[in-house]
Amino acid sequence: MSSNPAASHVTPAGFKLVREALRSAGLRGSQSDASSDMKREASLFLSAEFRSGVRTKSGLINSLANRKRSSTVEPRYTVKSSALALRQDEGTR
Repeated sequence: MSSNPAASHVTPAGFKLVREALRSAGLRGSQSDASSDMKREASLFLSAEFRSGVRTKSGLINSLANRKRSSTVEPRYTVKSSALALRQDEGTR
């Protein structure tokens, strides 16, 4: 539980601000090309940013942009080509 009760939830005005930032970033609405998982993740991230003190639309957009730049997509596992070739030779997938 947070020691600051105001920081533990997002107000209706905060939700509106988060929605506007998501829409500006192309992560909200039916016209968005983003997957629903990506939209949900961005929404949770910006809600957390709002609770931690980022209270402007431009600040939220910047936080999202910085997160995109700093995140790298790493595979959860790697299949070595020799192991894959062996499986294909054995007829398994």
